[in-house]
Amino acid sequence: MLDFKPVTINDKEAIQNFFDKTDFRNCDFSFSNIFCWQNSYNTTFTIEDDFLFLHFKTQGHPGYLFPVGEGDLKKAIERLDLDAQEREIPLRIFAVTQEMFDLIEKNMPGEFIYKKDRSWYEYIYSSEDLISLVGKKYQPKRNHINKFKRTYSWEYLPITGEIIPDCLKLYRRWCAENGGCNSESSLVQECIATHRAFDHFEQLGLIGGALRVNGEILAYSYGQPLGKDTFGIHAEKSLYEIDGGFTMINQQFAEHNCADYPYINREEDLGLESLRKAKLSYHPAILLEKGSVRKKNEL
Repeated sequence: MLDFKPVTINDKEAIQNFFDKTDFRNCDFSFSNIFCWQNSYNTTFTIEDDFLFLHFKTQGHPGYLFPVGEGDLKKAIERLDLDAQEREIPLRIFAVTQEMFDLIEKNMPGEFIYKKDRSWYEYIYSSEDLISLVGKKYQPKRNHINKFKRTYSWEYLPITGEIIPDCLKLYRRWCAENGGCNSESSLVQECIATHRAFDHFEQLGLIGGALRVNGEILAYSYGQPLGKDTFGIHAEKSLYEIDGGFTMINQQFAEHNCADYPYINREEDLGLESLRKAKLSYHPAILLEKGSVRKKNEL
């Protein structure tokens, strides 16, 4: 079996070196996402024959991420297949884009089946669109922002160690608005991921921004680049009591932190109808399709 081990903060450079050599825009290939959500997905990794292999569980099903490396992809997938057999689990590769499946098909034609999953699709936007919000389709967003500016005394500032305690205070208030983050499984896992992110903010290379409204931090967003042309937004929070807070932090973060990247990836909607509606309302330039891959001869 492959010698998988837990992901630690000290593994950042080794893992990120593999991600930096790809042009994949999906948020799964982000060290900070893997590290912060490790508790939720039981993510482990190993490096063998110049390939990075990642094993995890999603919705209770064990599987792998697409292997990343510059060697023989067919050999790498055969190695995953052998590992799955030794673990007595079916071979499943998750978070696979069409681009990745095309690579699998090129190297191992006719051996795998690709099944897309709409809840995993990622929303990728033109950064220029999210900064300028020009045109009739963005009129409601501009209205929210104009009302926010008229209503509140505010400033935008970068997230530094000095204001991280205030960001965590905001997160606790957001949890309270949403019934607490200590009962529902998804909120419990998000709470763990949020604290891991803020506890290792500088080490992870995260970039963040916050809104100080009437003297308090009442909205924040953070993320990091995904490749050369895409910035990934990992988290965004605002209190619902702040009218237009989400719209404002979205626009301000894009303007201050994402202008050098043509695209902004705001990740999946997780199959949540309200989140899907919100993400579609910003009119993505690309809806990045993802799904899972299995061997054709396995049920």
